[in-house]
Amino acid sequence: MHSRSESRSAVLQWVVVLVVGVLVVTLVLGLGLISRLNDGQKVLDAAKPAFTATRVAGDRAGINIISEDVDMADPIVTAQGGAAAEVPKLVAFVSQKTGLSQAAVLSALQKNFPHTTALLQTLPLSSVTAELPGLLGFLEKALHLSQTQLVAALETNFPALTQAITNLPAVTSGWDAVPGATGFTRFNGSPVKTVPEVATYFSADLIPILETQRADYEHLVSTSKINFIGPLVLIIGLIVIIYGLLMLLLAARVEPSPSGGAAARPVAQPST
Repeated sequence: MHSRSESRSAVLQWVVVLVVGVLVVTLVLGLGLISRLNDGQKVLDAAKPAFTATRVAGDRAGINIISEDVDMADPIVTAQGGAAAEVPKLVAFVSQKTGLSQAAVLSALQKNFPHTTALLQTLPLSSVTAELPGLLGFLEKALHLSQTQLVAALETNFPALTQAITNLPAVTSGWDAVPGATGFTRFNGSPVKTVPEVATYFSADLIPILETQRADYEHLVSTSKINFIGPLVLIIGLIVIIYGLLMLLLAARVEPSPSGGAAARPVAQPST
């Protein structure tokens, strides 16, 4: 009876080992561990250039100057920025303090600060955008060129000016409503609709992730890859199943005893 009890105990222990192996293989296959770790390794490999120290520092320096560009342009791109409305107030203020008429003030500004005055009179830049179709139409008629020919001539002879003219409408029309940004939000869920909000998103949300997680990323990829883990765990699970099944079959074998009864053949048991 004692031998039979030991045989049952051995069978039960190897059944547990077999179940553990089956559970490991089921989890690996059911969770798609191999493919997910492979995809994770691809993400790590693709992200490696973005996490280099010099690039992260460059990201911060770049977004800082872009943010300053945006802060400079935000008041002058559209009427909502407010700078255009302040130009007449500036002229009136100078007129009041100097005793000159506003026309005289403008004349003095144009004489002494022509570029600054031209910029003030241009604001907002959306007004320039509104004039561009008329300007191009005028040039087409005056030069007897089609629109395509005119654009080609401008690009050839005045590339910098053409670049500004071509891109200004996109900037002014999308400054307060970035095209294609529907559903775009910051990490806290607040909507991102304007160019200043886009700059804030990169400056306050996205780039800080690179800055704060760079050390963690370096630690993650410094030792080895991670895509070997899935196949390794699967192989271990299969070995456990095969070994457990083999030992279970051996433990279940019973030989007749010399007295005519049945006695269990001694077999190895899992170490505890």
